[in-house]
Amino acid sequence: MFGSIGYEQAVYGSFPFWSRGYALLAASAGCPPAWRDAMKRACARFGERPAGVESFRSVFALPIDRSAWMVVRVDSLGRDDQGRPGALAFHALFVSPWSYRRAGACPLAFAPAFRRDWTAADQDATLPPGRLKPVPLGRAPDGPDDERVGPIVESLSRSRRVVVQAAEPADALMRSVWRRLPGRVRRRTRAASWAFGNANEFDFIPVPRLAALTLDGSELII
Repeated sequence: MFGSIGYEQAVYGSFPFWSRGYALLAASAGCPPAWRDAMKRACARFGERPAGVESFRSVFALPIDRSAWMVVRVDSLGRDDQGRPGALAFHALFVSPWSYRRAGACPLAFAPAFRRDWTAADQDATLPPGRLKPVPLGRAPDGPDDERVGPIVESLSRSRRVVVQAAEPADALMRSVWRRLPGRVRRRTRAASWAFGNANEFDFIPVPRLAALTLDGSELII
């Protein structure tokens, strides 16, 4: 069973209640400028929401040099302050590499700490640092494995990028894959449960449209 781990946090996005476009809404005092800048770059590289994609929540995880991992929940808000569709909000948790390892090196383990409500009260605020108890992956359900799991595990273990075409966030598939991945592979894998592009160079990335990616032929595409 996992113990609790500490985190710093920041919120970035385009919100209906202000007129700054995409910008940092709030952060905890323990987030150095390098972490905030890395978050903003990663969020800008998430990709443009394609037509036909409605509300969703997804998560991704990336290392920041060797100082931290950021685990980010992406939340669709509908329209921004200018009434334009496709506004996204990003809530990032920053943890040490050791804490990320203690959480099973799985982005989904951080679900309890992510916010679901977005209000103007957070604007320009200093957020508190927090603690969370990561969600364990648990045992695999009874029944046959998703047939995609084996090839994905093999590819990631060989440092081969995996692209999955998915009409919605692939949390269940990610959970099944992570149950099978060796710990050393989890700890190096840059992963998203869903994204609209791969400028962040995720090793595991489900996407709604393959056309949004530049592929070199080395990837496993499922």
